[in-house]
Amino acid sequence: MTAARIPWTTVLLDVDGTIVDSAGVVIRSFQRTAEDLGLPPLPDDDYRPFVGPPLFTSFERLGLRGDELGRAVEHYRSVYSGLYLEPDPYPGIAELLADLDAAGLALATATSKQLHMARGQLEHLDLARHFDAIAGATPDPACTKATVIRDALSQLTALGRDVSRPVLVGDRFWDVEGGAEAGVPVIGAGWGYGEPGELDGAWALAPDVASLRALLLGAETA
Repeated sequence: MTAARIPWTTVLLDVDGTIVDSAGVVIRSFQRTAEDLGLPPLPDDDYRPFVGPPLFTSFERLGLRGDELGRAVEHYRSVYSGLYLEPDPYPGIAELLADLDAAGLALATATSKQLHMARGQLEHLDLARHFDAIAGATPDPACTKATVIRDALSQLTALGRDVSRPVLVGDRFWDVEGGAEAGVPVIGAGWGYGEPGELDGAWALAPDVASLRALLLGAETA
């Protein structure tokens, strides 16, 4: 058996719903923010679609605009800052990251999580050592997934890494949309928080981590 040529030079990864299972912490943060700001309470399941998208998008879906929107995002970030280290990585993800690193692929995050939290979480989980660059959201409401993807690629380029064949791994529509805008194919993480149909525009769908491994590192051939 011989290994097939690895199809990518660079792998970008979303964090929430792709590397870590953060739904519980995110939902609790939304619930506490809603309670503190006097917003109508919602069932847990109604907050689940808010795991992954940019925060401004999520709070807009709750009907907030203008100054109210900015205050809600700021308050959420304050609440989440006390909880964000709690989630664990999905089974098999740590091993996959180690293998991607060992294979010489350039690795970076491309997450809607705030940059300092993404870095802190990966360091806490002892995963940051596998990444060449950490790219995450800024406080600017105009920061989109495409913005973060471009930042990740720019950081890798500045480090002299080969970004000629990049791919993004993510679990939500915003990953697919951002990848299309930035010109980067997307592999959908089927174990994440995407609702039915969200990943239809992805280049490929990986229903589990083992499938993702084959898509990223290539399968053995006779």
